[in-house]
Amino acid sequence: MASDFSAAYWEQNPDALLVLSPEGTVLNWNPAAEAIFGYAAAEAQGRPLIDLIVPEDRSHEEADIRAEALRGLTTVHESVRRRKDGSLVHVNVSTKAVYDEAGQLLYFLSSKKDVTQLKVQREAKLLEARFRDLLESTPDAIVMVNVTGRIVLVNSQAERVFGYERAELLGQAVEVLLPHRYRGAHLGHRSGFFGAPRTRTMGAGLELFGLRKDGGEFPVEISLSPIHTEEGAMVMSAIRDITDRKRADQKFKDLLEAAPDAMVIVDREGRIVLVNSQAVKLFGWSRDELLGQKIELLVPERFSGRHPEHRHRFFAEPRSRSMGAGLDLYGLRKDGSEFPVEISLSPLETEEGLFVSSAIRDVTERKRIERALREKNLELENAALVKDRFLASMSHELRTPLNAIIGFTGTLLMQLPGPLNPEQDKQLRIVQTGARHLLSLINDLLDVAKLSANKVSLHVEALDCRGIVAEVAATLEPEAVRKGLVFNVQAPAQAVQLHTDRRAFSQILINLVGNAIKFTPQGRVDVVLEETLASQGRTVQVSVRDTGPGIPLQEQSRLFEVFSRGESADRRHHEGTGLGLHLSRKLAEALGGSVGLESTEGQGSTFTVKFQEASA
Repeated sequence: MASDFSAAYWEQNPDALLVLSPEGTVLNWNPAAEAIFGYAAAEAQGRPLIDLIVPEDRSHEEADIRAEALRGLTTVHESVRRRKDGSLVHVNVSTKAVYDEAGQLLYFLSSKKDVTQLKVQREAKLLEARFRDLLESTPDAIVMVNVTGRIVLVNSQAERVFGYERAELLGQAVEVLLPHRYRGAHLGHRSGFFGAPRTRTMGAGLELFGLRKDGGEFPVEISLSPIHTEEGAMVMSAIRDITDRKRADQKFKDLLEAAPDAMVIVDREGRIVLVNSQAVKLFGWSRDELLGQKIELLVPERFSGRHPEHRHRFFAEPRSRSMGAGLDLYGLRKDGSEFPVEISLSPLETEEGLFVSSAIRDVTERKRIERALREKNLELENAALVKDRFLASMSHELRTPLNAIIGFTGTLLMQLPGPLNPEQDKQLRIVQTGARHLLSLINDLLDVAKLSANKVSLHVEALDCRGIVAEVAATLEPEAVRKGLVFNVQAPAQAVQLHTDRRAFSQILINLVGNAIKFTPQGRVDVVLEETLASQGRTVQVSVRDTGPGIPLQEQSRLFEVFSRGESADRRHHEGTGLGLHLSRKLAEALGGSVGLESTEGQGSTFTVKFQEASA
């Protein structure tokens, strides 16, 4: 009967019963020990107990407990033991030494009662009173875990985030909140944290996920902090659902991918934290090869030494800017080849701090085009110089015989060599008119050449504009009268002083007034000199108004171009070189002024030459 009772006690006892050799080797243990610690009796027999279930930081405890048993003490110790899967359990340990009739030690009988849940309840009660109000005020889900990995406290945010009631979580292993694929590794991480407890971010640089009661996963960010209490060391986990942030990050990455330029995002230390596929394609490195590397990896060696200085300056004064304006910047590919780049920098404020976003554009093709354009412009400049030299040379060569023709024609018309009949007089006047027109054209060509080569000689002096206007009017009025036009000059009574070149100013007025008379078949031509005073200075302008046919809007934009003439029928039959207005505008600009036009087809035109002088 006693033997049956002993067997039943051994088999059915809810506490783990262990038979240990005097040296601490397992001789046997009961089914409860198998259930609590995870080892079958056959696995445990013959192995030192310290290797099976005693954590390294408590390796001395079993020897101390056996020593107490040898002294006849039966003290109950509360401690922690390790299961086969690495998890910990709270146990109450009591050990008794068993002797034979001769007083020789046979073995130790050790009882280990699993008090994990009781411990959790006690810790939960203690922590609830101490931290409850504080944890409820935090925005993150808070989960507090004891040394065995059991949940001892959660706040309402944790209930909401994970979908559990508080009572469902207390006493559970914290791994219940993790997807199955993380649980095995988490036991090791948890043991490692309690071995070296300090505040840290869990899984930095990794994609972490939480598991809700309904099986749904969501991305999380976890911060761990050690807490010391009367019940021992605890760890507090602050868990943040970053689903919205991940969604925003993905949108940001999508935007980067949609950008036409290579995008490289760098932190304060100059390490690459994000790149788009265009950057991968441009520089030849894979995304994994770039992430975490210094940005100088992408900079030629001759520039990389000073690059950290530029980066520090940007972070000291973060603002959008184009990097290296006016400089030749180059990128460096993985294969060592260089290529010209254009870089735009923008500060990027995030929850993790300040970053710099670099938009990098390969400008190889643009540089090639610019080089070709420079070469072509140089060719054109050389051609223009040759043209100008030719025009200047030919103008001088042509003017000499033309002046002779004009001179001899004038002599004949004066009938100094002898009388002329009417037909001879008529023919000579035609020759004289053609020669003068040709001389005017040659003079205009020479002036164009000088202006194009910036060789026009100006003698600026203080002049009374009224006198110049009067001289021009006196020269051209006979032609207006001959055509039957009303010719009127308006000028202030007092002197209108202007610092200008007499010859150039006169030529401008002759061109404008002469055109007005030439292209006005009937009506009038008005020449108006005005002076306007304002706080910023004086304005002197001469307006030439006519009642001619006007100039169509589509022709006005090119009227001042070289060799450009109006295309309307009533303008085509008039002689002209198409240089007068071009020369007038160029001369006015050389003097610091301008020539403008207002015209309505069928209602006449107004050309205005204007000069502004700042107040002294």
